[in-house]
Amino acid sequence: MTGTHHSFDTRACANITDLCASFSTQQLQSPTRSTVPLIDLVYHHRPTWERFLKMLGAPLGCMVSFELGVPSPKARGNPSQTDAVFASDSSVWAIEAKWTEPIDRQTVAKRISKPEADGGDPRVTVGGWLSHLQPLCPKPLRVGDFGEIIYQMVHRAASAAYLAQKRNLKPELVYLHFVPSPRSDSATTEHYVSELTRLHERLARTPTLPISVVEMPLEYTEAFDAIKDLDKRSPATSQKVKQALCAGPVFRFGEPAMIRI
Repeated sequence: MTGTHHSFDTRACANITDLCASFSTQQLQSPTRSTVPLIDLVYHHRPTWERFLKMLGAPLGCMVSFELGVPSPKARGNPSQTDAVFASDSSVWAIEAKWTEPIDRQTVAKRISKPEADGGDPRVTVGGWLSHLQPLCPKPLRVGDFGEIIYQMVHRAASAAYLAQKRNLKPELVYLHFVPSPRSDSATTEHYVSELTRLHERLARTPTLPISVVEMPLEYTEAFDAIKDLDKRSPATSQKVKQALCAGPVFRFGEPAMIRI
């Protein structure tokens, strides 16, 4: 994307080659990871990317931070890494990209049903994420009220809130869903809308945390056909995926459609 620099976490990247080199082997070892169409969209499809930004009300030339980490509320806990983050003078958007992922069955209830790897109480971690969301909500947020909510959605929403609070901005959470998926067991747009609606209800439908799902149609190019069947167990696949992304467009994208929760 000429004239616009992006970053991997907080490290500035001069171009797409620099960005792809920043991803670990494991992060791009599958050509069907949702990160692949996300990078392709940002760097090789400027008109569609700008339509997406305009739909959200974001600045057209904003810097995108890929894999931006938000520290866990638990000391030495795993951070929540947001796929893409960008901001205006008043708002910050946290983007969670989805494509081939199956339905997530890890609810908060399952997350807190057994001790953490170090023997710690998982309720402390979940409660910490909710503490980031508490300033946005008019009622107390209790771990027990979120039992059937998808745990990843909780800490993604909390990450959006945390990033906004750090910058004194307004947060917005966006699930960017690429369709169709090459897998028959992938979660649908309707699934994300339903589960995020459930989350929003637990957050008392607070208007201070807008949540959206954007469906982004895609088609394969010959470049994707050349990598789509690579062995996901082989580290060599990651290098070939990175080379394909750096060489040019891997997909063709249609018109995005947004659903407000």
